[in-house]
Formats: sequence, structure tokens, C-alpha cells
Amino acid sequence: MDNSTIENICKCFSDDLTASEASQKVNISRVTINKYYKQLRTFITNTQKKSNKHKPKYCYLKYFILNKNYTFYIEYNKETVLLKEFDLEIEDEVKNSLIRNKKINCAKLLLKDSNNKYIVLGYMNTKNSLNDFINNRLKKFRGINKTNIETHIKESIFRFNNSNSSVFTNLARIFL
Repeated sequence: MDNSTIENICKCFSDDLTASEASQKVNISRVTINKYYKQLRTFITNTQKKSNKHKPKYCYLKYFILNKNYTFYIEYNKETVLLKEFDLEIEDEVKNSLIRNKKINCAKLLLKDSNNKYIVLGYMNTKNSLNDFINNRLKKFRGINKTNIETHIKESIFRFNNSNSSVFTNLARIFL
């Protein structure tokens, strides 16, 4: 496949087009588009795991519910990262407090240097932009296969953290 076709596939992916929409635009089969989309999603997943090395001094712990499962994530320095990808030790008591109290959805945490653990500075209710973003993407794609939900969440977080232009710039270098 030539570079301009691959570049067009990356552009379609960065514009968050469905495989059917990309197939019509690039004029190749949906199956081929899905093959490239899968490679791009794998790249995104691997990149996110490698980029999260240090513990932030303070952060916000939030969650959303998808398919009756609670997914926790942190926000810091205008970046959003899945909690399990970041490998932070957050006590279950903090998570349970967030889940039990329907009036709060966020805990502000501070890293205590003496024991390298987080303490809660307070609980609050904040706008959950990530949850809205993921739900809008789910509606666009008319749901998602349960086996692909984790990949979908990781891709959504990548897109949430990056503009479409930086998504394209980062992804085009995989194939070009």
C-alpha cells in the first residue's frame, strides 16, 4: 500500500471516523481499514503504558461507570490517565467513599513524602468531561463489543488528552 493511502487512513483515524466512513473516503475495504485501525489502537495502548513513570505531587481521583464497572482515573497537569496504568497506590477506602456518596465524584490527593502514599485533601463534585467524551464516542459507534471496551477506554483517553492534529502527527509516524 502506498504512503498516501496509509496517510489517509491515519487521517481518518485521527478524525475519529468509523471504519465504514473511512472505507468510503479512502476507497478500500472496511476490513482493511479495521486492520490498520487495530494496529493504531495497539500503538496507542503501548504508548500510554510507557509514558507514565513518575508520581504527581497532587492529583484528582475520579471515576466513571461503564457496563456496570467502575473505572478510576487520575487528572494532573491537564492530563488524564487510567489509575491502573499509573500504578498508584490509592486505598480502597478512598475509592469506596467516592462510590458510596452520590454527591461527590472526585477526591483531591496529595503525595506525602514521608511514606510515599497519598492522603485525601478533600472530596468534591466536579464536571466529568471524560465520562461525557467516552459516552459520546460510544453513541457515535453505536456501542462497542464488550471484549474491546478496555481498548476503547484507552483510545478515548488518548483522544481526550490530544487534539486531532497531534493524534495524526503521533500516528502517521508509525507507518510512514
